[in-house]
Amino acid sequence: MISGSNRGWASVFRKQAVLSLLALLLLSIQQAFASSAAMVQAHAAGNQSLFWGTYRPNVYFGTRTRSADTLLTGLMWFGVKELSGTTLQNIRHTCEQGDDLSGYAWQKHDGRSFGSQEIADNLNHVSIKTEYLKSPGGEHGGDWAVRVSGRELDDQAPAVSLVFYVALDGEGDLKVDMTDPKTPVLRGRTPELGDFTLSIVDDPNNEPPNTKSYPPHYELPDLSSTLVTRFEVPRDQVWKTKEILQKHLLEEGQRRLNTYSDPYPDPAHVFVVGDNDVGDANLIMFQKTLAPPFKFDVTFLSGSASGEDYAADLAALSGPFLREKLDYASALFDKRFEDTFHLRAKGYDDDKVFFAQSLLGNMMGGLGYFHGTSIVDRALEGIEEAEPTDFIGDSDDDDEDLDYFDGDKDKAKSRPAPAPKVEGPTSLFTAVPSRPFFPRGFLWDEGFHQLLIGKWDNDISLDILSHWAALIDDKGWVAREQILGDEARSKVPQEFQTQYPHFANPPTLIMSFMAYMERLGKGSQNLHSGQDQITSSSDIDVLRNRHLYDKDLAQSFLNGVYPKLKRQYEWFRETQWGDTTAGGRKSRSEEGYRWRGRQQMHTLTSGLDDYPRSMPPHAGELHVDLLSWVAFYAKTLKAIAVELEQEKDVETFDQDVKALLGSLEDLHWDPKSRSFADLSIDEKGRSFHVVHKGYISLFPMFLGLLPVDSPQLGSILDMMEDPAQLWTSYGLASLSKADQYYGTGENYWRGPIWININYLVLSSLYKNYMSTPGPHQEQTQRIYKNLRHNIIENVHKEYKRTGYVWEQYSSQDGEGKRSHPFTGWTALVTLIMAEQY
Repeated sequence: MISGSNRGWASVFRKQAVLSLLALLLLSIQQAFASSAAMVQAHAAGNQSLFWGTYRPNVYFGTRTRSADTLLTGLMWFGVKELSGTTLQNIRHTCEQGDDLSGYAWQKHDGRSFGSQEIADNLNHVSIKTEYLKSPGGEHGGDWAVRVSGRELDDQAPAVSLVFYVALDGEGDLKVDMTDPKTPVLRGRTPELGDFTLSIVDDPNNEPPNTKSYPPHYELPDLSSTLVTRFEVPRDQVWKTKEILQKHLLEEGQRRLNTYSDPYPDPAHVFVVGDNDVGDANLIMFQKTLAPPFKFDVTFLSGSASGEDYAADLAALSGPFLREKLDYASALFDKRFEDTFHLRAKGYDDDKVFFAQSLLGNMMGGLGYFHGTSIVDRALEGIEEAEPTDFIGDSDDDDEDLDYFDGDKDKAKSRPAPAPKVEGPTSLFTAVPSRPFFPRGFLWDEGFHQLLIGKWDNDISLDILSHWAALIDDKGWVAREQILGDEARSKVPQEFQTQYPHFANPPTLIMSFMAYMERLGKGSQNLHSGQDQITSSSDIDVLRNRHLYDKDLAQSFLNGVYPKLKRQYEWFRETQWGDTTAGGRKSRSEEGYRWRGRQQMHTLTSGLDDYPRSMPPHAGELHVDLLSWVAFYAKTLKAIAVELEQEKDVETFDQDVKALLGSLEDLHWDPKSRSFADLSIDEKGRSFHVVHKGYISLFPMFLGLLPVDSPQLGSILDMMEDPAQLWTSYGLASLSKADQYYGTGENYWRGPIWININYLVLSSLYKNYMSTPGPHQEQTQRIYKNLRHNIIENVHKEYKRTGYVWEQYSSQDGEGKRSHPFTGWTALVTLIMAEQY
């Protein structure tokens, strides 16, 4: 029995316990709010740092904001030496292989605040240089400036007309103040930017080209001034600036030639803009016609970042002060490049270091922000395989209609009618494979891009990965090609614009998530929790690595993307499954996969377009590369689950990996050819291996799925090192020289050397096999050393010979082939040089 006194003390203890629990709860809530506030601050600081940028990789120079409604700027130029129709045809604006430039590249670009690019335009006898600098501050992404300069390429005494334009892709107002024709000022306001000014600052040494003397009655523009014209165009047409300029110059030129014919004016006075003053202009062009050498500055000042002294703010970001800041930023880039990749410490000379910097610079200068609608055909989405409807699409690459449905052309008649529809809009921040040829986001390529970007700027990479993860829909699908909006669609043939939600693509982004996990592990000693100076700082050095140094931010990022990645993983398993029992197959698991979207000569969905597969296609096929991707996906998800302490998921993915590796060995290893291979079904219903030795055979090795003592590893290494098969002096060929399809047909993945696959081979040798004792350690070391040397030397040699890095390289003579510059995954040579995998 408890006395009254004891009961009183017990009551006090209970109250104290309750109060303690309440205090702990309150503290927990306060910490949660503090953490949440820190996340918001971190997100805001990151967005401000990246709001403005050179995010228009399809043009030689242009800027925009990372917002749907944006202020677009860009540069055009053309030679004015000849009075002919070709003058207007040769206006430079969008990056085009047909422009036949002898070279152009961002030699340096940090992805955030600085970039320097040189463009060698032989036809117009001039080299154009653009140097971009951003200054943080205010609430709208800060201020920025670009210095445009030009020098002669030869002794042709060129005259060049340059047009810098500003366009509103959204709501707002633009007005031009021409009080000083030497320094016109655009004053504007938009909901996203608030008040701003954009000024064209001339250099006192600039000179217009020499022209003939004219009769007194000739009233021609003063070429020593900056000329201005204005347009009001529909919003969805503002990106067609080149066509608008061509039409305007043609009309103005014809008017001048009709007015003044004895003598005709010089081309420099013919091809100039007229006073096209309109009431509500949303496109304004500034024209300067100059004789090299020349330079001028374009300076954007945000009202929220600038002070009350406009002249002082302008002077601080133009003229000699801009030169000083650009030089400092360039030196800072050099130092950071060496601190990151250590190429000089590894013995590389200035020439090789400049080459590697250009590879990185072009990758970062190729970042783009895209917003718009997509065309998607969901007619086949969710239809069961038993209702044989595998592919919709037309192809002119084969001799007959090669759409196939379970291998039965009669059943093709029962397919649903195509139903492409416009979806979106959506937004994407991404790198691009090639500015002239592929200036948009590609799922297959982006995972490789982020391997380099993540080494240089961890948080830019995570921002891009977050954008891609956000595109994964509720079922787990993401379109393999992101063609967002009319401008992006203008670069894509109509037959390739539609995306299909039952089509997959290699999930290479998972490599980038794994790379982040590895960086996170290496930087674990620097992890802190809830540091305000890390989460809210606007210092670029801090912004680059916040998600490496702040544990809360790292966990928040992984928790945000993890459900999306799991959903995509399950989508692969549900939609790309293959028949593991057909034709008498036996396997310890039911894991087997088949790419949808097969054609007779192509499997575009695999990323290895024309690599030989089963011919004719059959619904009983199993594809070794796809199973390897799914296994690698499961391994990566397991690593993320471990980091997030998701024990049940860890167990699930561990079991999946074991099952997948079991099928890899049981189904895809062909003891007769001693290689990994696809499977198909013959005319008698029997399963057989489809042997085409090449990149397909290497997937289990370069994705790190084979242990060092694997009985299959030796045969793979022998195949790689055999000059009669894959080995060349320039890198590993995509298809064995002994294969009947080597070098045939389109010859895209039938022999040429691709740097992305060679990088994966080197990476796997370096991380998985070279340093671990095993029966093939010496051979892996030899292959690694020689292959790395061959790739670096050949890509650099071709860069010096042609001025470009290329999409692929000939396996016969090492020459660069197809699109250029291709500083998507070919830029991985920087990592190969640095031995950072």
